[in-house]
Amino acid sequence: MASEEQDEVVARYARSSGLSGRGRVALGVAGVLALTGVVSYIGLRQATPTLTATVLGYQVSSDHSVDVRFQVDNRHSDRGATCTVRARSSNGDEVGRLEVPVAAGRPSRELTATVKTSSRAITGEVVECRLT
Repeated sequence: MASEEQDEVVARYARSSGLSGRGRVALGVAGVLALTGVVSYIGLRQATPTLTATVLGYQVSSDHSVDVRFQVDNRHSDRGATCTVRARSSNGDEVGRLEVPVAAGRPSRELTATVKTSSRAITGEVVECRLT
């Protein structure tokens, strides 16, 4: 009889093993959906940058300068930006660099920057643009 009483006490006060099988599946599905949402959001943010610059052309105007014409597209046109423009020599070395401010106000703007160089450049490029 003691065994029956002991079984009754164990049954009454025993802890459950946690979630049921159905609860575990539901929790797993919710976790996978949440992770998928976060990864999708990050991917979309990376795929559509808020600020891009495209070189439209460049003109080597002398042995000591190059004019770089570029377009800046800014989805956050209420904020200004700064673009770094550089000139490179025939061996790929950087021979000039210039920080170009881009005023807020328009989502797209075309600019020309004259980069002073330490020696003759063969190309001009936009290294990066960042919101200010």
